[in-house]
Amino acid sequence: MLNIKDPETHRLARELADIEGTSLTNAVTNALRDALAEHARRRLVRRQTLTALVNSAREMGVTPTTDPIAELYDPETGLPR
Repeated sequence: MLNIKDPETHRLARELADIEGTSLTNAVTNALRDALAEHARRRLVRRQTLTALVNSAREMGVTPTTDPIAELYDPETGLPR
């Protein structure tokens, strides 16, 4: 369960709920879904951009000794460095 005591957070959630004509719970749920979807979209765009750069370098004859995309992530956690 989520129990937020911060007055500004409550005010923002209430403002969003009023704008959307929904409950506080639905406003927060939708905002969190939207934020997570945006993060996923940005990760996808970054990956596509990096892949395009790697492919372009390969087309120009550049051959890395290691996978350049793999170097962007911590091998233990899989998270970006």
